[in-house]
Amino acid sequence: MEYTYKPVDELTFTDDFMFGTVMKNKVICKGVLERLLHIKVGKIEYPSLQKTIAPFYESKGIRLDVYVSDPERVFDIEIQTTLPPSLPKRTRYYQSLMDVDNLLRGQSYADLKESYVIFICTQDPFGRGLPVYEFRNVCTADGTLFLDDKSVKVFYNVGAYGKEDEPELSALLEYLCERRATSGFTQHIDELVEKAKRNEKFRSRYMSLNIHEDDLRRESLQLGEKIGFERGIRKGRRDGLLQGRRDGIAAGAYQKARETAKILSGMQLSIEVITKATGLSKAEIEKL
Repeated sequence: MEYTYKPVDELTFTDDFMFGTVMKNKVICKGVLERLLHIKVGKIEYPSLQKTIAPFYESKGIRLDVYVSDPERVFDIEIQTTLPPSLPKRTRYYQSLMDVDNLLRGQSYADLKESYVIFICTQDPFGRGLPVYEFRNVCTADGTLFLDDKSVKVFYNVGAYGKEDEPELSALLEYLCERRATSGFTQHIDELVEKAKRNEKFRSRYMSLNIHEDDLRRESLQLGEKIGFERGIRKGRRDGLLQGRRDGIAAGAYQKARETAKILSGMQLSIEVITKATGLSKAEIEKL
């Protein structure tokens, strides 16, 4: 199977590798968070590019696009160009592993930071046409009572940027959707995107990553083919035994029918009667 990759000159801000690279710029990362969430972000720890969290050997690990925190909060920002199945449950799992990652052994639950899982989607994740879908745990009997567990999940539908009233957020969503920079901030992002594409170190890392992932896919494919081949042989052996058994039973039944037909024929019964009794054809009976 051949794998094709987007040429480096065609990369945009919404491509994972470019997004992670540009978001390593603290000013951009902070600016994106503040526009998305309408909050002031404190001094941030350097964002992690493609951070992997796998706290237990047998647990399902996750790889986060951009993982960053300030003194009070932790943020995961994901770019989603397709809608994967079970997206809401995916955010639940991401948030749970982020909590495990942030709460060291012996710390109190009170030390958990406020947690944001942010999905920037190029398709409407819920089909309601809203630019922003924000979810917090709230009492079903009293909509004013929040659980206040400090966990927030936010989904952005960039295609609905025209419905967003806040100008800076609208401009950011428009840039993510149309690749059109209409504000000073998005122009700054676009300049960094173009600068990265001209950077030889960036180009080399991008190509190396693609080659590495291609090698992993090829190894996985080869391993899958080997496992499939071995399973096929084992299945073939089992099927052969079963078929042999079926053939043996059928052969025995046929021989028994022939012997019965000979006995009935010796009793001077008609061919029609013998055919009905044994299931043999008229031609087979006449050859006996």
